[in-house]
Amino acid sequence: MHVERSKALRIKQTMVACALALAGLMGAVKAVEAKVDVSHRLEVETGAHSVKVRVLIENRGDTPVWIPREIALGDDLSAPRFLLRTREDDVAYTGRMVKRAAPGPADYLEVKPQTTHLNTIDITDAYAFKPGKHSYEIQYAGPWLTSLGRLDAASIKQSPAIPVKFSFTGR
Repeated sequence: MHVERSKALRIKQTMVACALALAGLMGAVKAVEAKVDVSHRLEVETGAHSVKVRVLIENRGDTPVWIPREIALGDDLSAPRFLLRTREDDVAYTGRMVKRAAPGPADYLEVKPQTTHLNTIDITDAYAFKPGKHSYEIQYAGPWLTSLGRLDAASIKQSPAIPVKFSFTGR
């Protein structure tokens, strides 16, 4: 009987040791992985003759991320960056279109860890708003990078903003 208890005790001790070792390994893996947590939020402000989109990019992670400079600092668009819809259909992008090479490091802005970046973009002349009062929904894919070392499509992450509904009276 004493031998069985000793054997059972050794088995329990071995299991506890294995569990602690596994927990240590898991902790080491978590320590190596940096926390990356990026969110985008849209707010829309409509005036008598304008629609302005406020884009908030929050980096709640432990490492910097990079976001498209046009969204981060621009006050107008050079391509359709937002998806704009009415209940019936998509709203056409009518703003300027700039033909350019693939984005390089200079086309991104760093957002430091634990910070929020804010920019407001006037989209009034960039989309074909219908005359009269209409309801719209705007969406943004929220692209960002964890490194400027790789700028290919596979390295672009996305944290889409929740779509925002608004009304606007077009001319």
